[in-house]
Amino acid sequence: MSGGAYGACQGVSTTPERFGNVYFAFVFIATGGLLFGYIIGINSNVVTSGQLVCPTGWTGAVGTWTSAGYEQCYKLDAIQIGLLSSLNLIGGCLSSLICFRYADDLGRKLEVQIAAVLYFVGAAVAAAAPVLWGVYAGFTIYGLGIGFAMHAAPVYIAEISPASVRGALVSAKELVIVVGMFLGFLFGYIFSSIDTVGWRWMVAISGAFALVMAVGINFIPQSPRFLVLKAVRDRSGGSERLIAEAMDATKFFRRATSLEEVRDEVETMRSEVEASIGTEVAKWSDPFKYPRPLIVGCGLVLLQQITGQPSVLYFATNIFKSAGFGSAAALSSLGVGFVKLLATLFTVWRIDQYGRRPLLFIGIGMMTVALALIGTAFLFRECTEPGVSLAQCGDSVTSPHGWALLTVFGLMLYVSGYQVSFGPIAWLMISEVFPLRVRGAAFSIAAVVNFASNIMMTLTAEVLQDALTPSGVFFTYMGLALVSLWFVNSMVPETKGKTLEEIERMMTDKPAKDYNAPEAMKRA
Repeated sequence: MSGGAYGACQGVSTTPERFGNVYFAFVFIATGGLLFGYIIGINSNVVTSGQLVCPTGWTGAVGTWTSAGYEQCYKLDAIQIGLLSSLNLIGGCLSSLICFRYADDLGRKLEVQIAAVLYFVGAAVAAAAPVLWGVYAGFTIYGLGIGFAMHAAPVYIAEISPASVRGALVSAKELVIVVGMFLGFLFGYIFSSIDTVGWRWMVAISGAFALVMAVGINFIPQSPRFLVLKAVRDRSGGSERLIAEAMDATKFFRRATSLEEVRDEVETMRSEVEASIGTEVAKWSDPFKYPRPLIVGCGLVLLQQITGQPSVLYFATNIFKSAGFGSAAALSSLGVGFVKLLATLFTVWRIDQYGRRPLLFIGIGMMTVALALIGTAFLFRECTEPGVSLAQCGDSVTSPHGWALLTVFGLMLYVSGYQVSFGPIAWLMISEVFPLRVRGAAFSIAAVVNFASNIMMTLTAEVLQDALTPSGVFFTYMGLALVSLWFVNSMVPETKGKTLEEIERMMTDKPAKDYNAPEAMKRA
């Protein structure tokens, strides 16, 4: 029986068209990722001179923390801008902690609904607030939505997807995030010409997407596996009602014509869940009883961040400037975004054919080479102002043309490698490796590690550059990429084509219950 997506059972077709409702559900579940990408895409256009931040020589109203007005801008220092840019990550980290305690009480669908409401309220508050503290509050509320959405989406998608396309669909969530970034770049460009208040329209657009998400998810049933899990754990006499709901949900996702078509499937699911977890309700500390999946999941999302993605993208515009693109360097985000999109499309297309481990090795290998190239090229940077050191040179830093072009190539290679490996596969793996009994809480731990390490990398970027020089920072990331290759080789299993039950047995060293069952009963 498929661990997430229902293996084929007596007389139920497994042809792709029977999973149309799975793809329909994916659209609204993954919109949470799109809204995460969107806020990343508009960020640089929100906290930029002429929008939220006052331009040089501004003679109009300058806002304070409590002053009200829509025509005012704000004079924010680098720390304040960094904090404002990190509010979505801080909010995401906080809501991931909430999910750690309450995810298995809320359920996947309710988490997505909560995320949609928080996205909408956060966008409305940030866009409409006439005071700076209201803007901060709005972005924090929006960030809370990110935590719920990014916690629910991979697990929800994995639990409703056929095993044959589970990897592609969970990885496609990363693709949706990249599409969200593109939309953020697009609307950022469109509204950037409206001085002072253009950023408000950029933020308001996300509220419209959140409204679509909130309406659409109401037409999607709860995850059948989650309902079966609740039924098995139920001690109040409602287990049969939950099983009936699971059958209705399975009928929807399988596009079956009657409940009889899915009855055997749900019963098989129920017996597997009972054999796997028993009837005991998981405690908050139970995820720590499964060290191997916790190390794999948390290790992947930690290495995803500390191998330098935030810092490499931070340098993107300066890299293009040093390559001689001048004013066109502002388009670097679009160029990087396009490369991210192509690489993610490749991963989604091939992940269920090539497997997780091979793509991790290929992608991290590309990142290692790219970081070596960027680190070496940065050794040859020069200051165009005579007698001024690189540390004091500001925007006048450049590189010899050949090294500059090599740096641009390294940047694109790094982004491609990241999207082939850590970008989509880290989130996919943590949706697969955690046992069903503790999946909600364990996924929350991994999400907290991800958001916390991202915040750490964002806030320490300047400190690391001052302490190690930019070149030294990239060589440090290269060393961490080599550690990542060792980690994947030593710790990360291959999960391609396996049901979630098979993966759980593999990760927890449980004996297989019945490997002689018909193959159709085991996977979609």
